[in-house]
Amino acid sequence: MQASRIVVTGASGEIGAAVARALALPGTRLVLHYHMQEVPARTLREELSQRGAEAHAISADFTDLAEVDRFAARALARIGPPQVLVHAAGISQFDLVQDLPLSTWRKLQDVHLGAAFRLLQAMLPGMVREGFGRVVLIGSVFGQRGGSMEAAYAAAKAGYGALARALLGEVGRSGVTVNVIAPGPIDSRMLDRLSDEERAELARQVPVGRLGRSEEVADAVQFLASPRAGYISGVTLPVDGGYSM
Repeated sequence: MQASRIVVTGASGEIGAAVARALALPGTRLVLHYHMQEVPARTLREELSQRGAEAHAISADFTDLAEVDRFAARALARIGPPQVLVHAAGISQFDLVQDLPLSTWRKLQDVHLGAAFRLLQAMLPGMVREGFGRVVLIGSVFGQRGGSMEAAYAAAKAGYGALARALLGEVGRSGVTVNVIAPGPIDSRMLDRLSDEERAELARQVPVGRLGRSEEVADAVQFLASPRAGYISGVTLPVDGGYSM
């Protein structure tokens, strides 16, 4: 079965947009989630529509789990039960643990794990009924190796792996797979806080000698979202140039 109904969260970011482009085929129906970046989201919607896909851009603030629920309801109303859910929405923080406000900790857990939980509750039943589903959670290398001054982000991303493994026993026999992709340093706005020198030093720390591209993450998502990946579930796949080794 080739998926034709797809939800991509964080579609206004570089990775989310690359994922949407990789998955959009003529006749595909997509919901593109965004929060504050309306112009990139609308531009992406028009681009995918010109390629023959039916794309809908829906705004939601995932720091509010009630808004996640409203987004899920609107997505289901627009395209029906999705066959593919890619949760790429995310935010980061940069603080020492002792300086990290509890409100920031909770915000990061909600955007990452909380939103994943509520989206799965809304969308897994349709996948199970159809006997086919692909869930891909966009984690991070820092969920594997930790990240100094990024404790809330690293903890939230690490939770994706446990969530995927827990779902093996719940949906594993129903044709639904749940996997995590853990990108390494990607050339994106997430690195805007770094100077040119710091970016160059980070690239030197990656065994392949460069930063990754959003399209390389999207290629991995494209495979895991396909029927060919039906025997892969519960895994965390690094796409990091060896950075986590």
